[in-house]
Amino acid sequence: QEDDFDIAREIAVLTRSRTDIGAVVSFSGICRADEDSSRIAALTLEHYPGMAEEEIKRHVDEAMSRWPLNGVTVIHRVGRFMPGQN
Repeated sequence: QEDDFDIAREIAVLTRSRTDIGAVVSFSGICRADEDSSRIAALTLEHYPGMAEEEIKRHVDEAMSRWPLNGVTVIHRVGRFMPGQN
């Protein structure tokens, strides 16, 4: 997706009304600026539609086959990111 997201909201959706979840593990990349915050105005991330989703699904399927996961949420952002955005 191109839109930013709220990770706390996504975790709340994943865990809503669930009593069988003992932990939530998350990873969220954040676009960062240079140390002086002046040289990086934005980051543009491109992907190959279809191929990227297939590869992400392969990783999710492997994780679910290896561990007893109760749920998975994957948000793969593309497009232009400003420093500080997910």
